[in-house]
Amino acid sequence: SSAFSGCKGLTSITIGNGVTSIGSYSFSGCSGLTSVIIPDGVTNIGTSAFSNCTGLTSVTIGNGVTSIGSEAFYYCSGLTSVTIPDSVTSIGSSAFYGCSKLKTVYYHGTEEQWNAITIGSYNTRLTNAEIIFVPEEKISK
Repeated sequence: SSAFSGCKGLTSITIGNGVTSIGSYSFSGCSGLTSVIIPDGVTNIGTSAFSNCTGLTSVTIGNGVTSIGSEAFYYCSGLTSVTIPDSVTSIGSSAFYGCSKLKTVYYHGTEEQWNAITIGSYNTRLTNAEIIFVPEEKISK
């Protein structure tokens, strides 16, 4: 399941539209990866899927994701922004632990919806970031 684990040379990935889940440790330690765009078909991001992807600067999560696993972006120390859709209902513990540069979260929903997400412990990097609410109707299709 960890097909790409530790692949330091990989700089970008395109996740196919048929993919529904990103397995645990899939891209763990892919330190060369700079950006990830997760397609709408994906509903689940597994445990430690992108942990220690220290080169990752931005993550855009498709409109289908409902859960972000524990330690999913653990120690993504280069991550500065993340875009989260309103479909997300849970974010696992330590999902954004060690993301010391995370400054901006673009959330495609309302403040009320954001507050309804179950966010696990050790995610202060996420919750202390600036949350910019971008409701879906404002996004040009």
